[in-house]
Amino acid sequence: MKTLTRADMDTASTILTWSDGRSSQFHHIWLRDNCRCTDCGEPSTGRRSLRLSELDLNVAPEVVDIGSGDLQITWTDGHESQFTALWLSRHAYDDDARRARAFVPTLWDDDFRATPASMSFDAVNSGDSSFLEMLHHVRDCGLCFLKGASAEAGTLEAFAGKVGYIQESNFGRVQDLVVDHSKQSVGNRTVALKAHTDEPYRASPSGILLFHCVETDVTGAGSSIFMDGFEIADVLRTEDPEGFAALAQNRQMFRRHFADDVDLIAEFPVISVDEFHNVTGIRINDRVAAPASISPDQIPAYYRGMKRLLQLAEDPDRMIHLTLQPGDIAVFDNHRILHGRTDLTVNGRRWLQWIQVERGDFHSTLRITADRLQQDRSIDPLLRGAYS
Repeated sequence: MKTLTRADMDTASTILTWSDGRSSQFHHIWLRDNCRCTDCGEPSTGRRSLRLSELDLNVAPEVVDIGSGDLQITWTDGHESQFTALWLSRHAYDDDARRARAFVPTLWDDDFRATPASMSFDAVNSGDSSFLEMLHHVRDCGLCFLKGASAEAGTLEAFAGKVGYIQESNFGRVQDLVVDHSKQSVGNRTVALKAHTDEPYRASPSGILLFHCVETDVTGAGSSIFMDGFEIADVLRTEDPEGFAALAQNRQMFRRHFADDVDLIAEFPVISVDEFHNVTGIRINDRVAAPASISPDQIPAYYRGMKRLLQLAEDPDRMIHLTLQPGDIAVFDNHRILHGRTDLTVNGRRWLQWIQVERGDFHSTLRITADRLQQDRSIDPLLRGAYS
């Protein structure tokens, strides 16, 4: 672990030098605002009492000392703050430090498609270690299959509650996907469904999706499709940087309207990136794309990029094709993974149950589970998602 070797002050900040030779600048107002002493309080527990409105923006230290290995500050008003070297290292906000903390997912390749992450449902459902391993698969690769669950309705709801709080929508808390042409959802039909992300017309689209096969027609034909949206976005960026930038910098409008039910409209970029241009989320679903309202000079690059991205989303060599069997569960990040299906032939019955869990709750569960196992875990937000 890095240690502090030197502290130098200028008018507005303290520059700390680390044992690896790097330095980090911490503004005095930032340090004073982030004091975690018993008087100032800890915001993570909602016990924060210090208000920025109470502070002088030009606050300055009287004394700065690192003799104990931590940063100790006595302010001109007599208040004392202490920051551990580990805490400062984790919260340094220079470009290099923030870039190093940015989560970098594992993109799919042919090896992953050949042997995608797959685990025993019983192991995942009964032990923290296997459960955390599954959460890591979903975090890192966006997808994990679970095998051997009970093929009973209700099994998914009980398990999904362990992953995070279940989100309800106009489709309900648990959606049953069966062949029923009277239902509004295309999920209840047999025609092929191109790979897509769900509900981009919501300001906050479905987060973590869980599909459970309760019953399947073994005499029929067809399969589910899964694809890494981050992989195809990366391919687009390599092939056509201008087209990629147009999809990341301009907003696409999406709409879903069922009379007397919902009229949802959201306008977000198809590709979301962070300040370091890492892809953090995607919204790919041209079935619900409304007319784009963007600068005329952006139209050629935008449509070129959008067409190529959709072509990549239809590339069978980049897909995982899997016919879910009774007891199979697919857990995946809807802000990254596209899903769909081929044409289905159903002579008997095909029944999937579908549930969504909010991504923030998923990441909370990951951290809490790691804590129970006394494993290190990041306190940083993970993959901001498809929010631009």
